[in-house]
Amino acid sequence: HLTAMRHDIGSGVFDWERSIPFAPWTIVPYLSICMFFVASFFIGDERQTLDRHVRRLLWVLGISLACYALCPLRFTFPRPPTSGPTGLLFEALTLLDLPYNRAPSLHISVLLVLWLRFADHLHGWRRVALHAWFALIGVSVLTTYQHHVIDVPTGLAVGLLAVALTPRRLAPV
Repeated sequence: HLTAMRHDIGSGVFDWERSIPFAPWTIVPYLSICMFFVASFFIGDERQTLDRHVRRLLWVLGISLACYALCPLRFTFPRPPTSGPTGLLFEALTLLDLPYNRAPSLHISVLLVLWLRFADHLHGWRRVALHAWFALIGVSVLTTYQHHVIDVPTGLAVGLLAVALTPRRLAPV
C-alpha cells in the first residue's frame, strides 16, 4: 500500500516478452502453490527440518519485501479478459495480489523452498510428478501474466540465498 502512493514505480520488461502466450488454464498450477505452502508445514516429523523450512520462508519474505519497498516494479501489459472457472480464479487473484510485487518473484522464491521441502519426502513416480508440477508452476508465473521474465531469475536468486543462509544441519547450541 505504501508503494501505491509512489510515483517512481518502474518496470523491467523486454520487448520480446509480448510474444509469451497468455494461457488462462495455467492459473490452476499458479494458485496450487498455496496448497503446497500450507501442506509444507505438515510433512516430515523432524523439528529441525521444519525450523529450517520456516527460516527459509522468512528470509525469502524479508528480502522480497525489502526489494519491493526499495525498487518496486509493475507488470506492464494488460492480461486478456478471462471467463468461466479460470476467470473466477483470476478475479480471486486480483483481490489478493498487489500490482507492485514483481521482482523478485516471491512465487519463484517460495517455489524453490517448497520444492526442496517436498522433494526430500517423495520418491519414485511421486517425486517425478512433483518435479513436473513444480516446473509447470514456475512457467505459470509468465503465462498467467503475473510476472515479467526478469522477475524469475531474481526470485530464484532470493530463494537460493535463503537456502544458503539456512544450512541443512545446524551447529549444536
